[in-house]
Amino acid sequence: MSQTILIESNEDLKKIFSINLNTFVGTDVIQRKNAEDAIDLLKILPQISLIITEARMNGEETALKIHQFIKSEGLTTSLIVMGDCKPLAHEVVCLKEPVSWELLIKQAGHALGISLQDNLQKIRPDYIPVGIHYFYDIQKTPCDVYIRIKKGPHEFQFVKRIHSKDIFDKSDILKYEQQGLKEFYISKDYVQYFTTFVTNNLVQKLEREDLSLEERILTTANGHEIVRENLQIIGLEESTIDLSHASINSMVKSVKNSPQVAQLLKFLFSNKISYAYQHCHMLALMCHYILSKQSWYRPEHLETLSFVSFFSDATLKSNTQMKISSMRELAESGLTDEERRQVLTHAKDAVEILSTHPEANEYIKTVLLQSHGKLDGVGLEENPGEDLHPLSKVFVVADAFVKVLLNPNLPSSKKDILELLSVRFTNPSYQKILKALEQKFE
Repeated sequence: MSQTILIESNEDLKKIFSINLNTFVGTDVIQRKNAEDAIDLLKILPQISLIITEARMNGEETALKIHQFIKSEGLTTSLIVMGDCKPLAHEVVCLKEPVSWELLIKQAGHALGISLQDNLQKIRPDYIPVGIHYFYDIQKTPCDVYIRIKKGPHEFQFVKRIHSKDIFDKSDILKYEQQGLKEFYISKDYVQYFTTFVTNNLVQKLEREDLSLEERILTTANGHEIVRENLQIIGLEESTIDLSHASINSMVKSVKNSPQVAQLLKFLFSNKISYAYQHCHMLALMCHYILSKQSWYRPEHLETLSFVSFFSDATLKSNTQMKISSMRELAESGLTDEERRQVLTHAKDAVEILSTHPEANEYIKTVLLQSHGKLDGVGLEENPGEDLHPLSKVFVVADAFVKVLLNPNLPSSKKDILELLSVRFTNPSYQKILKALEQKFE
C-alpha cells in the first residue's frame, strides 16, 4: 500500500480527507502538523509516495518548504497543494479552495497512478471506519465489527469485537468510548448494508411513542449528528432524507411535550450532547416559545422553524464556526480564509444542498436563506432590517439568544441576555420579539 502525508489544520476536513483517501485511493494516510514534521518523516521514509498539504500554515510557507526539500534530495514524492501557491503553480498540482474530497481523491489517484473508475473495488481497503456513535441506538448489527490495533509504524491488525449475532446496549459501547476508542471497523462489503440498517433502526426508534423525553432527545441528537456527517461527506440521499424527517418530527414532538422550558434547558446542558445539537434543539425550543406568544402563530410555523434549526449549520465543520454570530467575531476567530468563507455563505450553502429535499419548500428555503439576517444568505447581519420574513426575524432573535446562552463567557440569566440583545436589535419588530422572551418560562 502506498503512503501519503496529509497536512490539514481543520480537524473535520482532516478526518474526511483521510477516510476517503484510504477508502478510494487505497493509500495509508500519515497526518503531520507542518513542514518540519513532514520533512523529518521524509528523512526516515523517503519512499513516501505523496504529500497533500495546505499552501501555508500559521504564517509558514508549508508547501514551498516541502517542495524545496523534495527537490534538494532528488525524491520522487508527488505534491498536491491545497490553496493558492504562486511559486509552485506551474510545478505541482495546486487546488483552489475550497477543496472537495471528491476532487482531492481524483488528483491523488492521478498522482499515484490509480484509475478510480476502473479500480474502485480493487483499491478499497478491506475494512472501513465507522464512528462509534453509529452504535448508540442499535442492539445488534447485520455484520461483524472490528477494532484496529497497531502492530507497527504502518501495520495494523483488525480484531473482531462484535459478532453479527451478538446483543449489546449503549453501556457496552460507552465502555469502548471511555477507553479512547473513536471508531469501529466493518468489512467494506457491508458498508451500505450497515448504514441502511442503522438509519432504519434510528427512524423506527424516533417514531416510537413510548420514548421518555430524555431518551428522545439523546436519540434525536444522534440522528442529527449522522445526518450532518452524511450531508458533508456524501450529500443528500434517500436514507439521509428519511432520517432527517424522523429526527425533525421527533424534535418537534419533544419541544411541544416538554413540561417546562427551564427543565428542558437544564437537561440539554447536563448531558453529553454535541454543541451542534444543543444549539439546534434550544433554537427550536426558543422559536416555539416566541411563536406561542404571537397572535398569528400556526402549528406549521413551528415545523418550518424546526426544519431550519435542524439544517441551519449543516455545512459548517467545527464548533468554532457554529458559535460565530457577528462579523467582528468572525474577524477575531482565527479561522482560515476557507473556514471564514464557509461561515459567511453557510445559509446560502444550506439552501443549495437541500434543493432536492422533498420537504424543503420555498417557504422553508426563504427562512433558511435569511437565517442570519441577510436576504441573499451571505454574511452575518448584527441588526437586521424590517424586510426579512416574519419567521426569519423570530429565528434570528432566537439564534442570537441561544448562542449567548451557550457561551460560558457571556451572561447566563435571561434578563442580562435580553439587555444585550435589546442593544443589538433596534428595529421595532425585533423589539416586539424580545418582549415575548421577557415573559416567564413556564
